[in-house]
Amino acid sequence: MARQAGKVESCAQGKGLGIRYTKRALLSPEMQTTLEATLLRLRLPAETKGIWLREALQLTFPDPSNLGAWRAFVEASVAIAMSRLPGPVAETLDRFFDPEGPDALLIENLPVDPKLPAPPEDGRRPANKTAASEAVIAGLIEGHASILSYSNEKSGAPIHEITPVQGLEHTTSSTGRVPFACHTDAAFLAPRFCPRGLLLFGLLNQPKAPTAILPLDYILEAAPHSLVRSLQKPIFRHPSPSSFETSASVIRPIVWRDSEGVARIAVQTHAVQPLNEEAERAITQLRALIDTLTPERVVLRPGDALLFKNDRVLHGRDAFAGSRWLQRAYFTDSLVPFREKTGETSRGFIFDAERLI
Repeated sequence: MARQAGKVESCAQGKGLGIRYTKRALLSPEMQTTLEATLLRLRLPAETKGIWLREALQLTFPDPSNLGAWRAFVEASVAIAMSRLPGPVAETLDRFFDPEGPDALLIENLPVDPKLPAPPEDGRRPANKTAASEAVIAGLIEGHASILSYSNEKSGAPIHEITPVQGLEHTTSSTGRVPFACHTDAAFLAPRFCPRGLLLFGLLNQPKAPTAILPLDYILEAAPHSLVRSLQKPIFRHPSPSSFETSASVIRPIVWRDSEGVARIAVQTHAVQPLNEEAERAITQLRALIDTLTPERVVLRPGDALLFKNDRVLHGRDAFAGSRWLQRAYFTDSLVPFREKTGETSRGFIFDAERLI
C-alpha cells in the first residue's frame, strides 16, 4: 500500500490535529510489501461505463420493504454488472470476496447518475434520484455476497446516504463534518452479525475529502506484544454508535483470531470504554499508535467504489467543508445466521440489531 509521509488527520482522535509521520522503522520489509498490495486499484474503461450507465438508468429503485421488488432490482443489477465488468475486473472482484482474498479494492470510473439532486440534508435518499449508483452497488455486491441493513440504523435502508445531516454536523459519525477517527462499523455486535464488509461509492466530493483506510496487519506489526495481549482480552465495553437508535453495549475484546487463525478487529477508537486499568492503558496506547501510522488516503470521486473487509480494515476521515455525498452498503457472506438468530422468516435483509447482540 502506498503511504504518504505527511499529515494524516484521518486517524487522529480529533484533538490538536497536526503533523504525523509513519514510523517506518516499526515495519518489516515484508509488512511494507504487504501494505503496498493491500489496496488494489482498477479502472473501468469509458466505453463500458457508458453502456452500463444506459442500462442502469432503465431501472427504478424500489421500496426496499417490498421484498419482491427489491429482489427484482438486485437481480437486474447483477445481470448488468456481470455482462459489463471486463474479465480482469470481474476476476479481481471475485478474489476480493474470497475469504483469502485482498482486504480492500478500489474500482474507479463506474457509472454514476448524470443528474444528481442536492445532497439530502435529512440523510434520506431523494425521491427524485435516478437509480444508476444503486444499480452499480447492488450489481457489484450481490453476485458474491448479500447486502444487509439494520432496522435501528438509517431506517433500515439497504444503501445509506453518507452526507452531513442538518443539525448533526458536529457529531462523530457518518452524519457529521468533524474528524472521524479510524474505526470499524457496528463494533458492538457479535462478529458474526457485524457487516463482513463495506462498499463506499462516490457521488459528489467537492472538497476532495479523503477516506482513510488502515489495515489491521499494519497495526499489529507496529504494536508491542503487551498491547496486543491486552487488546485480546474481554476488558472493553463497545457501545452502539450514534447512528444506531439503540443504547446497547457489549463487553468483548478489540482484537481476536478466528477459527483459521486470522486476526480480526472491532472497535470505535473514539468511543470504546475501558473496564479496568489495563484496558485504559491499552486504549490510550492504541490511539497513540494509530496516530503514528499513515493510512492509505482515498479521494472517492464520482463513480469510485471502495470495498473493504470491516474486521480487517479500519476507516475514517478528516474534517471537511463543502458538499460531500457518498453511499454506503453493508454486506455479509450469508444472511442465514441473521435469520436464525432473529427468527426472521420473510427472507428479508433488514434486522433488528438489538436481537443480534
